[in-house]
Amino acid sequence: MNAHAGLEPGTVARLRDVHRLCLRAEALADRGREWFDSDPDLGVPHLAADSLVLKLGEAVRLPAEFLEERRADPTWRRAIGMRNRIAHEYDAVDYEIVWQVVSQHAGALRLTIEEVLGQEG
Repeated sequence: MNAHAGLEPGTVARLRDVHRLCLRAEALADRGREWFDSDPDLGVPHLAADSLVLKLGEAVRLPAEFLEERRADPTWRRAIGMRNRIAHEYDAVDYEIVWQVVSQHAGALRLTIEEVLGQEG
């Protein structure tokens, strides 16, 4: 029997990938806000955060059935929406929001995934 009954193996793998990316976002945030804003010339910390948010948004593109079952939780839609904003409106990215994503929302998403995988396993 599948260790995560009710979830397709591909969905479990994708959730584990999102979990890994959340941990990376949290590690980036652990460096602190001062570090995040420390490179005004090249913006390397901002670009690193952009990359993580883009990857999170791509990885959260889970099967419609999975997302439909969790439609009351806006976490999933927000992650996709933030990815779209960075990808398509990159010249208007609000780094205050990006900071909130890596410093707060990534941790919340990680906990949600741990709960989903825990319930399923």
